[in-house]
Amino acid sequence: MYSSPMKDKRNGDFLVADVEVNECFTELYKSSEQNITLKVGPWGGNGQNFDIISDSQLITLVCVKSGDVVDYLEVSYSVGVNSVKSYPAGSNGGDSTKEIPLGQGEYINSISGSVINNYNGQTCITQLGFKTNRGNEYGPFGNNKGSVGTGFNIPFVDGRIVGFFGVSGKYINAIGVYAAPN
Repeated sequence: MYSSPMKDKRNGDFLVADVEVNECFTELYKSSEQNITLKVGPWGGNGQNFDIISDSQLITLVCVKSGDVVDYLEVSYSVGVNSVKSYPAGSNGGDSTKEIPLGQGEYINSISGSVINNYNGQTCITQLGFKTNRGNEYGPFGNNKGSVGTGFNIPFVDGRIVGFFGVSGKYINAIGVYAAPN
């Protein structure tokens, strides 16, 4: 697995993906090692580490629970003919539960969100959204209560998101993604 540090390039208050990440996908696609996974991020604060990834790399469903902030994340993967749920990150807080089913051949190729430094004394993800290769947009999840946090937006041109990592406790405090070339 390769890990790529993200440079903080500012476009207003929004962090944008470094071009080198998408160039890396282009090079991986051309290479014979097309099963390499890239780790990008995380954005946010401190908490207990979590990793949500499967060898199958076929996400079929994402479940997000949120209220003022993003409280919970769980992913289902296709493994053969079965659907397998990941161990959830975060807690069962929040007053809204949304499930994002991905159709056959559909995958997440963009993540965006916002991080706030002080929600009940914690740094956490206040909003989270996803886009797919079919142009479907989901979110933002989380009400972004309080002051507006620092935004992030990571689109993958020649890649897809195959998992998530970060830190959590009562809330999702930080999030990053595992990505693979198409």
